[in-house]
Amino acid sequence: MLSGNTALARPLVIGTISDEPVKEIRAFLPFAKYLAKQLETFGIDDGKVVIARDIDHMASLINKGEVDLFVDSPLVALAIIGKTGCRLLARRWKKGIAQYHSVVFVRQDSDIDSVHDLTGRIVAFEESYSSSGHLLPRITMERMGVPLTQLLNLQSNVPTKQAGYVFSGDDESTMEWVLRGRVDAGAMSMANFENRVATNWKELKIILKTAGIPRHSVSISSEISGPLSSAIEAVLFTMQDSEDGQSVLDSFENTTKFDPIPKETMALLDLFQIPVLALVGEE
Repeated sequence: MLSGNTALARPLVIGTISDEPVKEIRAFLPFAKYLAKQLETFGIDDGKVVIARDIDHMASLINKGEVDLFVDSPLVALAIIGKTGCRLLARRWKKGIAQYHSVVFVRQDSDIDSVHDLTGRIVAFEESYSSSGHLLPRITMERMGVPLTQLLNLQSNVPTKQAGYVFSGDDESTMEWVLRGRVDAGAMSMANFENRVATNWKELKIILKTAGIPRHSVSISSEISGPLSSAIEAVLFTMQDSEDGQSVLDSFENTTKFDPIPKETMALLDLFQIPVLALVGEE
């Protein structure tokens, strides 16, 4: 357990999930070093970054005490919380965005006008652990009464009274597959949809906009002591108030700030806890 005992000096370890570890370590390391420097009185002597390959890998690292803070999308964080007992600590305004929505969209000339029309059709999600490109839109659709089942490929038959889905690998492919008619619908964050739609606005229509959730979140291991947890919060919530802190925020993927997760947002995330764990169990 990390406490205020300097005799047990050790690094503060921040983790995230990515298939691009070198890129993520480069982005996260200055942030980890900054936090460590501010927490020296708690025996923190360095800041380190660990990149996991998937949710189960990250959960294992946290349970073994090898990761103290987990920074990622909130629905992925809910899966981690369910497997480790850690808790949400803060909201991260990644690239200046506090909250985001996901959208499900189809071709403008499609006869699909709502997600309920997707029965017997195919939806493209980004990848299994993507909050905006899979978890949020899928859970929303299923809560609306649209059951989904994963297909082996685009040629697979969709089960009766269900919608089928496939993973495209990235948002660009999702949009291209919809535009070219390879799939009937696609899902991604509203921000990514607006960025990628470009001159294709007239060719697409949105049939679902989900509720908003934090763009990113910080979770903390249950092994970290109360005083240190409070100190980490204080450092996070005041980074923008100092020149050094602001510089680190700017370099950390243009993070605007960290702040507490609003109560109404926490209540919404609570509704997603069980569905997220159920979906993660499918993987």
